[in-house]
Amino acid sequence: MGAFVTPDEIEQTFPSAPDDEGLPETVTGTSDLGGAPTAQIDIEAGGGTGTVGDQDIDTYTFRIPYSLKLNPRGTLQFSAPLSKTTYRDANASWDPNTGALHLSDAHAYGFGLNLGYAYQAITKTESRSFRWKVTPSLGVFHRDCSDLYQGAWVYNLGLSSSFAWQFSPGWVLNFGNSVSFAWNDAIKDYPDPIRDNQQMLSNGVQLYRMLGRWTLYGYVLDTEALRDVLVDSYQTYAVGAGFKLTKNRSLRLTFIYETGNAGYHSVRGTLGSSWRF
Repeated sequence: MGAFVTPDEIEQTFPSAPDDEGLPETVTGTSDLGGAPTAQIDIEAGGGTGTVGDQDIDTYTFRIPYSLKLNPRGTLQFSAPLSKTTYRDANASWDPNTGALHLSDAHAYGFGLNLGYAYQAITKTESRSFRWKVTPSLGVFHRDCSDLYQGAWVYNLGLSSSFAWQFSPGWVLNFGNSVSFAWNDAIKDYPDPIRDNQQMLSNGVQLYRMLGRWTLYGYVLDTEALRDVLVDSYQTYAVGAGFKLTKNRSLRLTFIYETGNAGYHSVRGTLGSSWRF
């Protein structure tokens, strides 16, 4: 939460055209912070497939982030993630009549809640072409897989940094860094795939190109575990595009590829929408 930012946030901080000329106005209310919208809700759905070792996995996600600007520098952030993971042919059973082995898919379901506070330590001004934001966060996530009798509560703390710099009109670089700590509380007999205490460090860079109502972007990200886990190192590569429907409504589409050790790789896509009011 906070290290990498959406095209909508970049466009708000580094607008590509004065006052969003030509875009329809659909704001229904204003704030006491200079008349600008202070709340935003996002809806993002995603899906993909991947492999860890010899296990094939399909993943589907749904997130509802909500942010509320409390003052010119501080924004309160909430996020409610939902997920479904399918482990292909992971559940084995024997036919009592024939003795044949039958394989079937196992399904894991998850839901959670994250809370963060984004603070702009350095704000962008007319004479300053960059801004720096730090975001401490905490969260809880519940996973349950009845097919494999696995389940856990996962608690996490995180701290992220986002340094965005407009190095040329219409071009923005964002340098993101984050560290997170997670603890597991198993609720069933067998170890959960999210297990042990995890400590992860992520570093990456995003490039944005703003072209009127369109924003094109790409990023690379390296994630390293600070202690032994199954996949303790992986890299993320992504490209996407955002489109402004109105001054305060936008869509975005992102394609993501990840690869790492332990035979890990995945491909997925996300479709999201941002609504400011």
